[in-house]
Amino acid sequence: MFENLDHLYRFPTRAAIDALAIRFNLPNEKNMQDWEYEVADANRIDEFLVVYDSGELSEDEKFTLMAMLVQSSCDAIDRKENFLRSESWKQFLDLLERDIDIHIHLVWYWSCTDTQDLSDAWSITPFIRPILLRHQEKFSAICSPI
Repeated sequence: MFENLDHLYRFPTRAAIDALAIRFNLPNEKNMQDWEYEVADANRIDEFLVVYDSGELSEDEKFTLMAMLVQSSCDAIDRKENFLRSESWKQFLDLLERDIDIHIHLVWYWSCTDTQDLSDAWSITPFIRPILLRHQEKFSAICSPI
């Protein structure tokens, strides 16, 4: 059902992390692993979305900020009962799909394709999988070996 899209793996760049840390006044210590997930904040989703959609970010900054948004949204699903009905949720999904060329690996990763049991996945997984299913063929066909 799911094709492995690991060949599209991408890392947040140091420049993107530094720029976003300054922009959002976030901690940025050398010992932070998976910075984009450590600084995620469900209470700042609207702020993150405004900046993401501002047209002011590089592609690397968009990638890193979207990783923060995925984690923040996952946390919001777990903590905020009305989040899935919010405009922020809709905007998040729209931006994720609009920029799928940048974020396909994030979508693949958070889709937890190694399990069919959604109780063994993140709370955001059932909402991310349909995006993956709509786009995975495009990315696997483009990058498959000849």
